[in-house]
Amino acid sequence: MRHSSAFTIIEVLVSVVLISVVVLGIVKIQQDNSDMALYLSDRSKQELTNTLFLGRDIMKYHKDEKDAHTMLSNRFSVSDFRSREILKDIKRKIFISEPLKLEDETLPIEVNEIMLKGQYSSRFIHFQIK
Repeated sequence: MRHSSAFTIIEVLVSVVLISVVVLGIVKIQQDNSDMALYLSDRSKQELTNTLFLGRDIMKYHKDEKDAHTMLSNRFSVSDFRSREILKDIKRKIFISEPLKLEDETLPIEVNEIMLKGQYSSRFIHFQIK
């Protein structure tokens, strides 16, 4: 009796299934990483555009929806039509909290929380000297 050293069909099938499971796991991890990178990229773009709304006159716009062009037009003149249209397409709903109470009331500072609601909501703290 001589034993053959060749693989049986079952051993080959088990190997193929194991390799397939590992490859599918790697592909899934790669896809998740790609989705996360895309989310972070979109989020960082949104945070950059949120800064267009954080001017001195934001405190006037509680519970309003404003576009970036309206917020910037008092300080900057945008003459390019395409730039104006891009700024008008960037919109946020603005919510401003009541002044937050500070433990040390001797400081002449008023603190408010500003929430900008868009595709990704963001919160900012606004400090104002009384």
